[in-house]
Amino acid sequence: MVKAFKFLLFMLAVTQILHAGPSQTPEPLSEKAASKFEISTFKISANNEIYKIFTAKLKGQNEFKNVLYLLDANAQFNMLLNEFDDSFGPLIIGIGYDTDKSYEIEKRTRDLTPKAKGEEFSKGGGADAFYYFLTRNLVPLIDQKFNVQDLPKSIYGHSFGGLFTLYVLLKNDGIFQNFFIASPSLWWGESEILKQNVSDGKFKEKLKAKFVFLSVGELEKRKGKTDKPGILKASDLAKILKQSGANSHFELFKNETHGSVIPLNLKELLKYLKD
Repeated sequence: MVKAFKFLLFMLAVTQILHAGPSQTPEPLSEKAASKFEISTFKISANNEIYKIFTAKLKGQNEFKNVLYLLDANAQFNMLLNEFDDSFGPLIIGIGYDTDKSYEIEKRTRDLTPKAKGEEFSKGGGADAFYYFLTRNLVPLIDQKFNVQDLPKSIYGHSFGGLFTLYVLLKNDGIFQNFFIASPSLWWGESEILKQNVSDGKFKEKLKAKFVFLSVGELEKRKGKTDKPGILKASDLAKILKQSGANSHFELFKNETHGSVIPLNLKELLKYLKD
């Protein structure tokens, strides 16, 4: 009886870990990262929203090989810089909100998701407007400010950010060359973002992407979302990318959850940008 009770407590603890929400306290910047990077922030208004833009470059470095655009920067900008351990790096541009919290749940739901039918998805659908802000306002501004208009550009996003990165990939306009899609929320809109762009197991349009990194944690599940019939998974997207002839890599992080994969993805991101 005692063993059964202890097992029950253990399973409850595991369930809480698997379904715990994200921390709303951003990771502090380490002393090492602060000593290595020249960091600045500025705010920009668009779509009746104030976005906080983070920029980072290694001190003394004024030339770059590439530019990285990082979504959910309030939470993951410092995390990325803390993982950095090299003498040469990309120009890093983080996109966040004017807040002290890690995640503005309602705002990122609005901005990072494509339009979808159904009440369940009524609080999202702003990807078109956010994409316009990113490509017509922010990218040209950064190009001019840092003189990087001729450099290859990469974009990284996790969860809804991964979904938006997939959305950008499928826009296929050539503005970004490298796409880092981490744990994309493919359940959004009943996976229509893929279904409407795929035929005979591959993308209808040839992708212009130079490289696509896709990842997911082995333990990622969301009841009533990822387990619904007809919902496509990251492994399905990996097969579609392969069938489409895209230069891509699929990483399945063993024994990792939706949240615990974030630092692992950032390490992989830096490794690929270095190479």
